[in-house]
Amino acid sequence: MTQYSFPWNDVNGDRLYDADDFMRFFAAFLKTGVVMSYKGGLRVRSAQNGMNIQVGSGSAVIGGSSYLNDADIGIQVNVASSIQDRVDSVVLRMDKNARTTQLFYKPGDTTVARNDTTYELQLATISVKTNATQITDADITDMRSDTTVCGWSTPFDNISVDGIVDQYKIIFEQKDLEFQTWFQNLKNQLDDNQASNLQNQIDNLGSEKANDDEVVHNTGDEDIAGKKNFTDDMKTQNLEVTGKLELPSLKANVTTKEGLILNLYKKGELVICRFGGDIANATSGKVLTGPWVDIPFRPTETQQLMGHFAGRDTSFHIDLKPDGSMIWWGATIGTSPLTSRGNANYFLN
Repeated sequence: MTQYSFPWNDVNGDRLYDADDFMRFFAAFLKTGVVMSYKGGLRVRSAQNGMNIQVGSGSAVIGGSSYLNDADIGIQVNVASSIQDRVDSVVLRMDKNARTTQLFYKPGDTTVARNDTTYELQLATISVKTNATQITDADITDMRSDTTVCGWSTPFDNISVDGIVDQYKIIFEQKDLEFQTWFQNLKNQLDDNQASNLQNQIDNLGSEKANDDEVVHNTGDEDIAGKKNFTDDMKTQNLEVTGKLELPSLKANVTTKEGLILNLYKKGELVICRFGGDIANATSGKVLTGPWVDIPFRPTETQQLMGHFAGRDTSFHIDLKPDGSMIWWGATIGTSPLTSRGNANYFLN
């Protein structure tokens, strides 16, 4: 029997470690296979370019030895036969003699080599049809999840749950036996009249309904009291309101860098805009610099909002876009500001 522990500080050369020690350490808790969560997972795909494929970036663990690839690697498939189909494969091969782990393309070979010095993980097989001139994704079979030739590297090994399954099976069988015993005892306690009465109650369950004056009917005039909340769309032919109609409201102020102020008041789908502010450095057709109008006040279609200048008989208008931007369509104003006034209304939809 051999007991082994790792690592320890070296004292006069009695603790010298090599790659086998580290591989033994990692193999104890990392299964051999492809690391699913790292980059592209070494997935093999068509390069969409003739007889070419590519292996995605990724990582793998073989017997505790780590392999990393941080970019796609292209592989050219051998020329197709003019006589018969063949099946090739792409493997990740660890060669202890060469002290390396690399991708290998195996034409006409789908076996995996596994011995004392060589260990292969088969990533995919490639069907090369007779006279083929291009490899597509449909020609590639992903073999990474097949544990007989590859598999996934995880910190967990396969755990046998046979004992747990047997234990729960016994519990379920015991509970089923207890239920059957209880049900049989219940049937024995019911005489013919009780059983008949119980059956009648069961039969009447589908026909029973609430009192007629406690439900809302599909047709007819009736009063419905109390507060009701409708959380979805409602469509009605005619609407008569005898009390107060309340609509949600919202306020906002927008001041552009040119000095134009928009005082916005939203009531339902209607927005009332009151202009103010002293405007300067505005030219016709210019998109006014931010901030723009917030989302709750943006129309679904461009709206033309009219205003005028205080103490003048000239007017202006702006185009309010669905994205909240505003285009100035008024007189060109230099550095001497003009005071804006006016009210404008628009619907959001």
